Amino acid sequence: MDSKFPQTTTAQTTLNNHITDLVISNFDNKLFISITQFGKVGSLVLVRRDVNLNEDSSPVYSIKSLLGKDQAEYHILARHLYERLQLKKQLLFGFALQSFEKKDLENIEEFICSSIKKINL
Repeated sequence: MDSKFPQTTTAQTTLNNHITDLVISNFDNKLFISITQFGKVGSLVLVRRDVNLNEDSSPVYSIKSLLGKDQAEYHILARHLYERLQLKKQLLFGFALQSFEKKDLENIEEFICSSIKKINL
């Protein structure tokens, strides 16, 4: 057996009266985050930072829906989380959430950020 399994952490909390499960796995080439209030993986979005060939040095991101609905809210949430975590590798983000209200998303982001401290990025 390979002894180099991805570092993984799990957590559970209640947000807005919904049980919320979180799994974070740190692979060599990607960070996988799955957060669900339905007990399922839900939609999967891949975020990566691309090389900006312009001299303005503002970051350029590629965001692609791999599974599930291709909605702007999903892309915004995934990109915001990617930027907040200041990742250098790709983020594969799975989510199945009851609400995409701003306050709920802020609580979810805080839950993820507090839980990710258990993983060495």
